[in-house]
Amino acid sequence: MKKITIAIYIFALLMAFAACAESNTLQIYSQEPEYSYQQQPKTSADLLPEAGYIPTSQPNEPSLLDQELEPQLSPFVEYWLQNLTLEEKIAQLIMPRLPWQTTTASAGLETWLDTIPFGGFILFGDNVQSIEQVQVLTEALQTQARLPLLISTDEEGGRVSRIGRLFGGATTAAFEIGQSAGLATAYETGRQNAERLQTLGINMNFAPVADVWSNPANAVIGNRAFGHTAPEVSPNVAATVEGLQNGNVFATLKHFPGHGDTYEDSHYQLAFHNHGIERFWEVEALPFIAGIEAGVAAIMTGHISTPQINGHTALLPWMEPWIESGNLPATFSSFWLQDILRGELGFEGLIITDGLEMRALTDHFTCGQIALAAFLAGVDILLIPANPAEAFQALLDGYHNGYFDRARLNESVKRVLRLKEGLQ
Repeated sequence: MKKITIAIYIFALLMAFAACAESNTLQIYSQEPEYSYQQQPKTSADLLPEAGYIPTSQPNEPSLLDQELEPQLSPFVEYWLQNLTLEEKIAQLIMPRLPWQTTTASAGLETWLDTIPFGGFILFGDNVQSIEQVQVLTEALQTQARLPLLISTDEEGGRVSRIGRLFGGATTAAFEIGQSAGLATAYETGRQNAERLQTLGINMNFAPVADVWSNPANAVIGNRAFGHTAPEVSPNVAATVEGLQNGNVFATLKHFPGHGDTYEDSHYQLAFHNHGIERFWEVEALPFIAGIEAGVAAIMTGHISTPQINGHTALLPWMEPWIESGNLPATFSSFWLQDILRGELGFEGLIITDGLEMRALTDHFTCGQIALAAFLAGVDILLIPANPAEAFQALLDGYHNGYFDRARLNESVKRVLRLKEGLQ
């Protein structure tokens, strides 16, 4: 679309909605683990900046990418891609957790959110007290945000359930579904979880688990998986994705490239997958392929090293010894995220990290190193950095120091905006 056409379109929108546009303020925050949505959805007028809005910096200087935007981009994505500042774009790629035991949008939280306009938040059990309380909290967060927020949680069912107790208990565990219940139950469980989450104002679920529980000693995954083999897991993954997303909640496959055959728990230490690439294609890849074919919105990386698989690139100088030793985590690997996930598997949705506060990473790297390395590898969303402000600054510095350019930044921002367009 030519720049003149964009200008005419935006002018017409602004004139049409000027009477009902309400003032919105930029909001943000800095930093564990564990619709019937009642808020009225924002209109297109609500999502255009109010007159008199002054960004923290001017929009990025004009570039060929900004002048000749891809023809498939919607007006929503085109507009925000051109009008978000550099800082706002980077902030859209960070998803912190709310402060410990935060259950309301207090003045302290609002002050925190006034600093960096994060693209979303993850809720844990300590943020959840009742259905009404979560509804009020998520509505308050959305009201403060300039763009719709991705509000997420881990609601797998079974032993990983953040909000199940509000509805009388968690839904059926994955392993129980995979071993006896069948695909109809996987789909209906996805739909039920979507209904619960949507009622609370949560629009993204970090489920289903696409790992194959092939190592019986693996406790961190265990019965969170649908089964011991790829043929058991794959169809249940696809059915759950369809159930969640037909219920208007974004599904997320985890933990790529596969956490089911590790001994280690990446919450506490780096995990290792000690097999070659042939085994990946025969086992671990299959549930991810099934989920991608089902249209999954996002895939989560695992902090997993694959010492028997080569092809990694040192995106930053400190990565070289980690590659030589075979210990580079997949979260920092362009081989896994670009060559395999984007290239071979053809995944075009969001790539999101597992929690960046997990000791598999923080025992070895600084928060800034983690944030920049993951983004350079191909990640779109940085989940739970230990210090969100430090992660934000690391990406900002990385841009100014030439580690990545506007085109790379816009790739991730476009993916985020495409999801957010459906949240209006």
